[in-house]
Amino acid sequence: MRAVSVLPLLIVLGISTSALAQPAATNSSPQIAALEQEMSNAVHQVEKIVNQPVRAYRRTPQIHNVSTYSPGWFHEGATKPDFNTVDIRSTRETPFDTKPYVTSDLNPGLVFIGRELEFNAMTKYFYTNRALPKKKLTEVEMVEINRLYRIIGKCEAQLAKIEHPEGVHTGSAIALADEDASLSKRSKLLQPTIGVPLLCGAVAILVFIVWRRSG
Repeated sequence: MRAVSVLPLLIVLGISTSALAQPAATNSSPQIAALEQEMSNAVHQVEKIVNQPVRAYRRTPQIHNVSTYSPGWFHEGATKPDFNTVDIRSTRETPFDTKPYVTSDLNPGLVFIGRELEFNAMTKYFYTNRALPKKKLTEVEMVEINRLYRIIGKCEAQLAKIEHPEGVHTGSAIALADEDASLSKRSKLLQPTIGVPLLCGAVAILVFIVWRRSG
């Protein structure tokens, strides 16, 4: 029976397990940084428009017909807009138009003119201070937000394509979720606690085959 040298196999095993134990490199590039900066700038501009200060007046006995909203102005939570398609002009609501003065339990002693206010489910995502009502936007301001939304959507899609290059479809949350699940499974397989035993088993089988053939 000829002796079988397993040294090359052990060297391969050692290199492979060492590679498995190394953490994944951080994906950072000028392109990603530029996209993140562009998106951040657009988000900041949206927040600036949406959260403009609203004229408030001190409530006096001479001010009548005040409608009070409680609890607060808005329900909790917010829907993330579809930045690629939404038109916020079609989702704006003006429930305060018929009310001369409005206030809430969050603003004791203050009133606001109803016709100067609005609510929009597709801008609520960017409300930074929900203790105050939101200013009714002009047509120009709403068009500008639509433009900024397209920038945000474009940057999100390009970043997703860079970070998940395998089969991500623009605007498809399902595809991105499936890709994340696939990456998660692959990362678990490459963890040393799982990948190393599998690799050791494969090497053992290979050594056994070589030994049998050499017998």
